[in-house]
Amino acid sequence: MQIVLFNLAALAGACAQGLTGFGSGTVTATVLVMLFPFREVIPVVAMVVMVPNLILAWLTRHEMDWRRGPVAALGLSVGVVIGAQLLAFLPAELLRRGLGSVILVYVALMLWRTPTPSTAPPASSAERAALGGCSLVSGVIVGAVGVSPIPLLIYVSLRYPKALARSVLTMGFFFGTVVQNLVYAQLGLLSGELALMALATVPGITLGILVGNRLHYRVNQKTFARALALILLLPALRLILA
Repeated sequence: MQIVLFNLAALAGACAQGLTGFGSGTVTATVLVMLFPFREVIPVVAMVVMVPNLILAWLTRHEMDWRRGPVAALGLSVGVVIGAQLLAFLPAELLRRGLGSVILVYVALMLWRTPTPSTAPPASSAERAALGGCSLVSGVIVGAVGVSPIPLLIYVSLRYPKALARSVLTMGFFFGTVVQNLVYAQLGLLSGELALMALATVPGITLGILVGNRLHYRVNQKTFARALALILLLPALRLILA
């Protein structure tokens, strides 16, 4: 039964990931923290999301932006190393509720005034610096609570068209989750049993990412931005009320 629940959570998360480039970790973790301890869920989800990140990176390989993507990847990776230390030592309740409040503000802003950028700004040094800074802060959040890289999501949804936004998020998350797993293992937050549970979710992940990827090409920019916001609504409420 536990494996079935993990697969269903992974299916929902991977579908969100395929649609928007984001959501696998957030949605999966949100479902699982309702059933299992927080500090056990986050390391498992970190392993689970490596699969949809890998699949989506392959599916979108021709859409990758090699000027912006590596900046997001580097920023997230460095931030994850810092955030993982917080997961190991800070009270889980403090991390959850603070993050949940920030997410709710983001959701309200996106639904009230949905951004619809049709073109990306020039890939200048200033623009890459802003992207790198948002990615760094987002990596700290991901490392600490495993979900919701709010600053990066806000930045890409306001600045980039949906295809570019998804490619930047995909490259950033792919490398960020690799680093995340290595750091969690070094801190003793991962175990063999948790790793096997993560591997058992591959069927749900594969189906979800393929469905979400197909949906991505059938939605417009405004729907895309609203989807990002709505994906975050349930996690925000769950983090605050837990």
